[in-house]
Order: sequence, then structure tokens, then C-alpha cells
Amino acid sequence: MSTFQERVKPNIPPAMWNYARSGWYGFYRASLWPGALFHPWRRKSIRNLERYKNIHAGERCFIIGNGPSLKKTDLTYLRNEFTFGMNRIYLMFQELGFTSTYYLSINSLVIEQCADDIIQLQVPKFLSWRSREYIKQALN
Repeated sequence: MSTFQERVKPNIPPAMWNYARSGWYGFYRASLWPGALFHPWRRKSIRNLERYKNIHAGERCFIIGNGPSLKKTDLTYLRNEFTFGMNRIYLMFQELGFTSTYYLSINSLVIEQCADDIIQLQVPKFLSWRSREYIKQALN
């Protein structure tokens, strides 16, 4: 038996299908807001974020992403700078000779697969709300 999507999609122009799909996804995401908005962890998170507001005002910071180009880039110049390391950057900390000032990940798959490693990081972490179930033990 075929799914509704398999039966309908071939008969709808791609542009219209994409519009409908993005509309549904937007509706779905909006339905998650009440839970996120009133969850006690979110309120705690907002209070924690307040201590970082303007903490580095007027100073420069760098976001270190991921990818093969990092192996070809001399990041030692960032040693004494404020940095946000993303996703699995911690795998390079020893090679870099420094850790990032902050850790950031909004990739739910990375957070799910690497939750134990992320929890062990000794830097302030900024993680996606969607991945909260993978990091509950870090909240205690």
C-alpha cells in the first residue's frame, strides 16, 4: 500500500509541493513553541544566557566551523582570542594547543551521537533546544 505522499506528490508541480511542505513544516515547528516557551529548563537557560550578554562587547570573536579546510588553516593565531567552536571541534583541541572559549552546536545528530563528549567539555556550551533529551544529565 502506498502512502498519501507517494500517491499525491507525482501529480503536484515541484514548486507547489515544496511550498506546501515548507508550510506544513512551519506549522509543525510552531506547534512546538508552547512546550519550549514554558518549559522550566528554557527559563533557566534564559537566566543563564543573561550573564553572557555584552560580556565581550567591543571585542572580536571568531567562529570555528568544521570541515577539511581546518587541517590546512593555521588556527594558532586564535589561541588568545574569543572563539566559538562548533560541533566536533573538540577533536582538534589537542592538535590546536587550545580549547575554544565556548562550544556551540545546533546539529541534533551531532548532539545525540556525541552527548557524552559534549557533556565532558569544560567550556560554556550553547546547544539546541531540540536536542535537550540527549543532554539532560548535563543539566543537573
